[in-house]
Amino acid sequence: FAAAHLVARVVHAPSLRLPLLEMAGRSSPRGSYLVTALAALFLFCGMVVTFVLQITLALLTCPLFLCKGGRHRFFHIQSFVFRSVNAFVGLGLNPLWCTEVQWMGEDPGPPNHGKGSIIFVNHRSNADPWFSAWALSQGCIEGRYVYKSSLKKVPILGCCAQLAGDLDVKFGDKQQIKAMIDKAKDLLESGYNIVVFPEGTRSPSGILQEFKPSFFRICAELGCPAVPMCMLGTERAWPLNTMRMGPARVQTA
Repeated sequence: FAAAHLVARVVHAPSLRLPLLEMAGRSSPRGSYLVTALAALFLFCGMVVTFVLQITLALLTCPLFLCKGGRHRFFHIQSFVFRSVNAFVGLGLNPLWCTEVQWMGEDPGPPNHGKGSIIFVNHRSNADPWFSAWALSQGCIEGRYVYKSSLKKVPILGCCAQLAGDLDVKFGDKQQIKAMIDKAKDLLESGYNIVVFPEGTRSPSGILQEFKPSFFRICAELGCPAVPMCMLGTERAWPLNTMRMGPARVQTA
């Protein structure tokens, strides 16, 4: 209900109504090789810088594992560095990708006290993790991402995600999924946020697909807040089913 309410507000927001109407009349987005080369350079540099910083911080903060609750604090630091530095270099310095973040409501974002929140994000592009991380970093919000376990095999990225304490999920493996959900509940109970793409995969049309119920059930079970995030235009940055990227103007609420 919260997600539907936010989408309704986004559609009727004056600053976002025009982009929605424009996208409705456009054909499928296509990238270009030149933009791909430049955007990929920013993303790669962001990954390398982040990896070096994470390794350095891991060596400096590893004594936290000896303290009570230190494990969560270690991953909290790693996660914030992974997300904010990657977003700043890969997106903030990238002139081809522009983004505007709107904080909607009287008290937007996850509460700063009590249990952690689950942040539900729509999924339209491979670039969504960067754009959502940029939005969260603007509010100094940290969250562990749920991602498919095959990404752990990607050089640098997989290592960074594991250092950040992100939650990998292997679709079809019920035992592994249960272990991941138990870990997610522990994080939420300890006051840390989780970022999830409830559709489970990217939307070919940009229209919201059916949500997977697992994390909504966790919200109901633990009584933790559900915070919706809506992004428009990320499919222009990195279109579906292609490695070619394109210039994009993204709006996030």
